[in-house]
Amino acid sequence: MNTMISREKAMQYVQETCFAVLDVGLYLDTHPCDEKAMDYYNKYQQMYKEAVRDYEEHFGPIRVNGVNTCDGWTWTEGPWPWEGGCS
Repeated sequence: MNTMISREKAMQYVQETCFAVLDVGLYLDTHPCDEKAMDYYNKYQQMYKEAVRDYEEHFGPIRVNGVNTCDGWTWTEGPWPWEGGCS
């Protein structure tokens, strides 16, 4: 599989799961006792964490707290997603 396509799909999945978490989080702000919404939030929160972890393992950090400092400060290496790294 082409690395760029894989990178694009991985970033899209990160964005989709992040959107779901944020969206249901807003709903929960006004409906904090909705158990189904809380279950949905927990499910997508876990999916988002896994998506970010998988992306960062293959393509490097997308958040500053995703930097593995064992190799030094690698945050500035490689193309960042907003610099065309996922185009």
